[in-house]
Amino acid sequence: MRTDMSSTGQADVVSYAVQENYNELLIFTAGGSGFTLTAQGKIAALGALPVWDGKWHAVCATWRSTDGAWQVYTDGVLQASGSGLNVGGKVRSGGTWILAQDQDTVGGGFELYQTFSGELSQVNLWDRVLTAAEIGTDVCGQHGNAMDWETTDIEDFGLATSDEYHCGKYRTQLITFAKTFMFLVAVMQWLCCG
Repeated sequence: MRTDMSSTGQADVVSYAVQENYNELLIFTAGGSGFTLTAQGKIAALGALPVWDGKWHAVCATWRSTDGAWQVYTDGVLQASGSGLNVGGKVRSGGTWILAQDQDTVGGGFELYQTFSGELSQVNLWDRVLTAAEIGTDVCGQHGNAMDWETTDIEDFGLATSDEYHCGKYRTQLITFAKTFMFLVAVMQWLCCG
């Protein structure tokens, strides 16, 4: 991710909503209080992450439902960890992924103040917790087994734009979001973990 926002802005980076819960999975920056990871409405405070300098950063959050253990990395470095997040929870299938905007209904209910401004690429999802070695510092060319950035059908809406991005030796898609319009979303339909 690369952002032109300040660390005091509120924005959603990744949002997954199902009919039963509009915050099924969510990575959100709550302004001055840092980032949060939400699993089925339960929230873990990840703290401040060093991503506000206008440069590209790899952000990886993990969550294991058996004990609620979670971790967040930026550029391959562990920034924070904890446990007890939604112990025993299971991500429901059939929902909608939205990038750069919080969903208050499935695929909608957007608020301008919750819009991410910047660029996203290589948004992947696994059905297991990655090891620190797998997260590492070289995120180029990684492919999630539950959602793969390279093969997922991504639709741009509003002022979101797609372009080619060179990540190491790989060429991939980049989506740019401008915080000037409510419907700045890239919708990814996803079925998993049913």
